[in-house]
Amino acid sequence: MAGRAISRARVLVVPRASTTTTWFAHAGAVGEPSDARESDAARRASARGATTRAVTRAVDATMPFARRWALGAMRYAEETWRAMGAAGRGTARRRIYEAGNYAMERIDPREHALRALPSVTSSIEIVYPGGGTMKASEALGLVRATLRDGRASARNAMRLYSLGVPLSMPMFLTPLSNFPLYYFIYRLWGASEASANATEALRVLDAGAADDARANETEARFFRISRGDDGDGSTVGECKRLRPINSLNSDTGGEVSTTDEPHALACCRLARPGGETLLRGDAAPEVLFVPCDALGTIAARYHGGDIDADASTSPCAAAAVERLFGAAGVVELSRKHRRYEEIYGATAR
Repeated sequence: MAGRAISRARVLVVPRASTTTTWFAHAGAVGEPSDARESDAARRASARGATTRAVTRAVDATMPFARRWALGAMRYAEETWRAMGAAGRGTARRRIYEAGNYAMERIDPREHALRALPSVTSSIEIVYPGGGTMKASEALGLVRATLRDGRASARNAMRLYSLGVPLSMPMFLTPLSNFPLYYFIYRLWGASEASANATEALRVLDAGAADDARANETEARFFRISRGDDGDGSTVGECKRLRPINSLNSDTGGEVSTTDEPHALACCRLARPGGETLLRGDAAPEVLFVPCDALGTIAARYHGGDIDADASTSPCAAAAVERLFGAAGVVELSRKHRRYEEIYGATAR
């Protein structure tokens, strides 16, 4: 997929142990395999870029100081935040830092997932536990709820912080900290990005998987290819992701891959004869449902146990998913979901 436009959304349905939420969605952006969709995404991205560049030129022409001020403000905010974290306990600066972390823990974790989606979405692949653990229609419901409810939460945050930004500006003229203004700007930007990305993904999802029947039909097509019905008729071997990704070379002592690009495709079965029809060409579905044996194995092993534990000290489902799929941030997103539920409970959903 090297060199392809990063406009395809890959959503992983990750198992976790909780009395309120047993699954959560992790999102990322990968290369678009379809030439036609890649070209369309590039055209739309170019059109958006042209608008952004026009606005930037207008701002530079009328307020030449604005860009320098914005960059300087960002550097100042980053440096100040690090200094606050290093300040001694009990000091005013450390209390502000702790207040910031307190506020960050109360951000809806779905917003973090939405911000990881491509800003211009050309197609979506939904990877969920196979082996009879979950149906395509169930995965569709979870992803659609994540997009819709997460967008609603982000829009509420946008309304709140759009009021907070102008109200906190007078603090620049007082001895009070500028932290509230920087935080409100950061939250307004992040919530706006999450809302826009979710709207783009929902446009593709509603067009390519409008109902459960369409989702189950795509899943059935995937299974036919897995059995070889649409390919060369050969049987399916072991799922590559169920093997160790890396092993130590006995000669050099370094890590070597034991699979063929395990992170490039949503499922190793897509590399089989016939799998190309699900990725490229006119017949490739706009929303691809991928029941993954590796995710099913993780769900069977960890579901109902302490799978939200710290990955640095014990195995957990999130850590296994992150390693198998090369999906950065799964463990951190799992931690955010757990903390959010500890604060707000089931009623937050």
